[in-house]
Amino acid sequence: MYPGLALAAALQRAKKDLDILFVGTGAGLEAALVPQAGYDFKAIEAKGLPRKPSFKAFGTFLSAGKGTIEAANLLRHFKPDIVVGMGAYVSLPVVGAAVLLHIPTVVHEQNALPGLVNRVLGRVASAVAVSYPDMEEYFPRGKRVEVTGNPIRREILAAHRETAIKVFGLDEKRKTLLIFGGSRGARKINEAVVEAYDTWRDNGSLQIVHATGKINYELVKRAIEDIQRGDDSLRYEALPYIDDMSIAYAGSDLLVCRSGATTIAELTAKGLPAILIPYPYATDNHQEKNARSLKDTGAAEVILDRELSGGTLREMVDSLISDEERLRVMRESSLAFGKPDADENLAALIFEISETNSQAKVAD
Repeated sequence: MYPGLALAAALQRAKKDLDILFVGTGAGLEAALVPQAGYDFKAIEAKGLPRKPSFKAFGTFLSAGKGTIEAANLLRHFKPDIVVGMGAYVSLPVVGAAVLLHIPTVVHEQNALPGLVNRVLGRVASAVAVSYPDMEEYFPRGKRVEVTGNPIRREILAAHRETAIKVFGLDEKRKTLLIFGGSRGARKINEAVVEAYDTWRDNGSLQIVHATGKINYELVKRAIEDIQRGDDSLRYEALPYIDDMSIAYAGSDLLVCRSGATTIAELTAKGLPAILIPYPYATDNHQEKNARSLKDTGAAEVILDRELSGGTLREMVDSLISDEERLRVMRESSLAFGKPDADENLAALIFEISETNSQAKVAD
C-alpha cells in the first residue's frame, strides 16, 4: 500500500493533471488509507490465491471471476491509459481485466522473491518492475524486467539527525541502536533484547530505542524495569510504536529489524547498517531472501529467527556498534544498494509504456 501511495505522489509531481484511481478491497488497509491521502478509491471482490488444493479454492476462483468482471466495468468507465499492479492479490483481477481489455500494464515486485500473483501476471504484463537485481529468471524469457527499486515516502529522506536527537532525547555522543519488529512488534526480538539487557547495562557509549509493538509494550517495559539497576550506564527507552520512522532512522547508527520489502527499501535509501532477522512465516520465506540479498552486498548481517537469542543478538551488536570502520563500509554498501528515487524510476517506466502504447494507436 505504501509503495503504491509513494508512486502516486511521484506520478502527480511529474504530471499535475493526472487522474489516479486506486482499486482494492473494501476490507483492506487501502479502503481507509487511500481516501485519507486524497485519491479516489473503488472496492472490488478479491481473495488470496490458494497455495494448496482445498474446498476454499472453489470460492477463491469464484471471487476472482466476480472481481475481474467488476474490475473490467471500472476500467471501461475510467478509461485508464495504463494499469499498475503492486503485487497484492487484488492486482490479479484488475491487471487481468486490463490485459483482456488491451490496456497496457506494469506489475511491480517489492521482494527479492516474486509472489504468486506477480509470477502469474508477469507472463502477460507489458513490463515488470522489480526491487532487486537479477530477477529475470522468475519471468518469461524476453519479458521486459526493469530494476526500479521499491518506492518509499519522501519524508524518509528528509529527516535529519538533529531532529531525532531532540525528539527522542538522544545523547549525540553515544551510538544509537534502533530495534523494531514492525507495527505489531516481534515477540522473539523483544525477548532477545530483554535477555541481552544485562550484558549491555554497563555500556556507557550505547543508547537503545526499542519499538516493542503495542501488544507487547507493557510486558517488555515491566521485564526491563525488573532487571534495571539505578547505576546502569546504558540508556534504554521502550516505546509501543514509533509514529514517524523517518526521524527514528535519522538518529540511528545500527538497526535490528525484520526484512520486509518496505523496511529494506527505507533503510537502504538512508544508507543504514542493519542486523536483519527475517520473519520466518513470510510467504515462500521471501524475507530471508530479502535479507540474504542485502547481506551479500555487505550492507547487513543476518540472524535467523530460530537462531535468535539474547546471546546471539548481543554478540552481533557488540561486534558492529563499536567498529566505526565496519559501520562505514556497511553504510556505503547500503547506500549503493538503495534506490531513493525508486518512485521516480517506476513513474518514468509507467509513462514510457503508456506513451509508447498511445503512439502505436496513433500509428495504426
